[in-house]
Amino acid sequence: MDIIRVLLKIIMWFLIAMFGCNYIMQTISYSFYKNAKKVTDISCTPQFIRFKDTLTGYGKNLDAKNSDKVILFFGGSNCIAYNSVGKYSSKFDCPFVSVDYYGTQDSSGRLNLKTMKQSAEDLYAWARNHYPDSKIVIIGYSYGAGIATYLASIRECHSLIIVAGYRDISDLYNKIIPVFWGPLKVFISNNIRTAEYAKNVDCPVYIIGSAGDKVLSVSLQEKLSCSFKNAKIKIFDDVAHEDYFCSDNVIDFVNQVIR
Repeated sequence: MDIIRVLLKIIMWFLIAMFGCNYIMQTISYSFYKNAKKVTDISCTPQFIRFKDTLTGYGKNLDAKNSDKVILFFGGSNCIAYNSVGKYSSKFDCPFVSVDYYGTQDSSGRLNLKTMKQSAEDLYAWARNHYPDSKIVIIGYSYGAGIATYLASIRECHSLIIVAGYRDISDLYNKIIPVFWGPLKVFISNNIRTAEYAKNVDCPVYIIGSAGDKVLSVSLQEKLSCSFKNAKIKIFDDVAHEDYFCSDNVIDFVNQVIR
C-alpha cells in the first residue's frame, strides 16, 4: 500500500507540473498579443480597420483597389497588427493587412486556438470581399507562422510565405521550458500544429530562415519544409530572429516571389 501511495503521489505531482508548465507557457505566449504596446518607431501610420463588430486590425495601401495582390500578415511576439503594419507595410507596394486576434487589443472575445483560427478566416473574408480580383498572399512570421499555414490550408491563396516557422508550438515552448517532447506534447492545450496544417496547403510555399537566427534554427526550417507538398527554402546568412523584415535581402526576396 505504501508503494502504491508513493506512486500515486509521484503521478499526481507529475501531472500538476506538466499542466502548470503548459499554463505558464500559454500565458506568456498570449501576453505577447494581449499586453503588447504600440511601438513608436514606425515607418508609416497604420489605418485602423474594423473587420467585424468585434474584430479589428490595421492596414496600409488600402485604397489600392486595382492592385493585383493583397498581403495578409500574421506577426510574431509583440507584432500586434498596429506594429506589424507600422514597421513593415511600407516595404510593399500593395494592400497590407494584419488582424488582432479575438481577445487581444481592440478585438473583443477570448483568445484561444479556436478564436485565432476564426480571426484568420474573418480576415480572409474581409480581404476577399474588398479585393475580389487580387491574389491573396499570406505571410506568417515566427509565432504567426502556424495560423498563417492554417489559413492557407483551408482557403485559396496565391502563395504562403513562412518566416522562421515551427512544426508545432512545442518547438517554441521547449526554448523556455524543455519538457514537451514526444508523447508529453499531449499536455499542450491549444497546440498550433503547423506541420499538420501544411499537409493540406496546395499553393506555392516559401520558407525563410537564417543561420543568424538563434531562436528558430535552420534545421527546424528544413524539418518543417518536409511537411509541405512543394515548399522551397531560402536561408540567409546573418539575419537575427527579430530582424527579418529589417533586412533588404529578405524584403527583396519576398517581393520577388510574390510578383
